[in-house]
Amino acid sequence: MCRFLNVMNRSKNGVLTFCDHTKLFQLLYNNLCFELYEWELDALREYIEQLDIPYWEKHLKNWGHQRKIPISVGKKHFIILVNKEEVSELLSLLCFEKQEVALLSHDEIDYQFIEN
Repeated sequence: MCRFLNVMNRSKNGVLTFCDHTKLFQLLYNNLCFELYEWELDALREYIEQLDIPYWEKHLKNWGHQRKIPISVGKKHFIILVNKEEVSELLSLLCFEKQEVALLSHDEIDYQFIEN
């Protein structure tokens, strides 16, 4: 492990680190890895904050996949698809301030209860 690496933030599916030596942020999320300078990290955060989640969920409501929100990365032909929970988790990773934990309501829990 690099001795210059500082963990900036961590979540269930990802971690954001900063290397003092290269001055790069590294965002690891699920199976994705991004190495970004500070201005690129700020641009990514702003882009994700401006996503119109209700629009994409409505526009792709009949699509068979769970992930309906596109995030364009670099070139036009590379798009990451996420759901609104993943957008929220990415934003929490990209924000360094401590945030208040919001509790879920029973409607927000995706669980199928089966009585035997």
